[in-house]
Amino acid sequence: MKSCTQNTEDGKKVFIQTYGCQMNEYDTDKMFEVLRQENYFHTDSQEDADLIILNTCSIREKAEHKVYSELGRLRNLKSANPELKIGVGGCVAQQEGEAILRRDANVDFVFGTDNLFELPRMLRKVHNGEKITQTGRHDRQKVRNFIPEYAFQQISKSGIKAHLTITKGCNNHCSFCVVPLTRGLEVSREPEHIVAEAEKLVSTGTREICLLGQNVNSYKANGVDFVELLNRLDKIDGLQRLRFTSPHPKDFHEKLADAIASLPSLCEHLHLPLQSGSNRILRRMRRWYTIDTFYEKVAMLRDRLPKAAISTDLIVGFPGETDEEFEMTMEAVRNVGFDLIYSFKYSPRPGTRATEYPEHISESIKSERLRILLETQEKIVQEKYQVLVGTEQEVLIEGNHHRKANTVTGRTRGNHPVSIHNSTEKAGELLSVLITRANPNSLEAEPSSAISFAGI
Repeated sequence: MKSCTQNTEDGKKVFIQTYGCQMNEYDTDKMFEVLRQENYFHTDSQEDADLIILNTCSIREKAEHKVYSELGRLRNLKSANPELKIGVGGCVAQQEGEAILRRDANVDFVFGTDNLFELPRMLRKVHNGEKITQTGRHDRQKVRNFIPEYAFQQISKSGIKAHLTITKGCNNHCSFCVVPLTRGLEVSREPEHIVAEAEKLVSTGTREICLLGQNVNSYKANGVDFVELLNRLDKIDGLQRLRFTSPHPKDFHEKLADAIASLPSLCEHLHLPLQSGSNRILRRMRRWYTIDTFYEKVAMLRDRLPKAAISTDLIVGFPGETDEEFEMTMEAVRNVGFDLIYSFKYSPRPGTRATEYPEHISESIKSERLRILLETQEKIVQEKYQVLVGTEQEVLIEGNHHRKANTVTGRTRGNHPVSIHNSTEKAGELLSVLITRANPNSLEAEPSSAISFAGI
């Protein structure tokens, strides 16, 4: 969850609270760009805001609860300032629609994931006293074009690292996931617009771009597939690093593995969601691969890049998951040796198939399984970090350490966080470092004068 801020004495002030995934963060950036044309500027204070928008997420149950809790807290602000306008966007808005207006009278407008570019029109109606619900779907061509007139405005605030959405929606219909319901079916943006936006980002200071999509590696538009898109982006002068998330294992193939191994800007890091180590649970999840084919995908990359970093998503306590099937997930975690896992207890989401499955697991069992998973992964990460001690790594500097003087922070090409002592390099610089210490969740290093890098 984050808020994006910038103060100004001119115009109206907007505060946007973002919940959930990187896709929502990208959408928030686009909202700011649209609102800037209406003379709205960021503020870091809800109390000073003329407009507050909650950009919501419904992937995880707690994120949804946070939204309604936040709306409750905003009632006092609305009472103190009746002119304050409050909007709810994103996935919860897409799913709940007008029900949000009925539940909280202080909300002035609700808009879905396809409707952020209609904010000016909605706000005009709101200021005329109307209550607005706008959750309709745009036609596919409009989404493909992604409203390019807004794509390049005031983009310099993106910083050293930026996200760039290349697809919207998903066709997979996993039984636990609401994305097809909240963001619709998959649509790929025009490759020319993606490259142009990436070039603009780089021209204003961005050095690392992460491509976003619910199933990013199934991208295809105008005869350009995902690997060809990566090739085009790799040719952009000044782009130092390129990443992507989240791919689907069923669409990970040798051409993509070759690209990761050969394209200079493409980092040697793959996020490949597994979700479960049990074939039966994978079928119930509608994931359409087996644990053996997942191992084949991992081997496909590690045959080319033995030191490649691999991260994953895992769900524990899926309906019907037995103790033996949970152990299958633990076996997969030990076999692959993930550099990072994003792990979650299963929570039912409205409208998904899994909510209708029998044998839902108790909260206490889910919590215990998550504890075991996290403790095991912590030991794996400690071992992998220890192996990196004594190696040279290329680090993209992200800024000064928030506590230590003469220390900067950044990440390796494998996405490992590093604190570099005795360095005052500026954000955006690439620095060769020698890893000197492994901490539980990060690495420490000293600057190195080495020209070649022994690791990733």
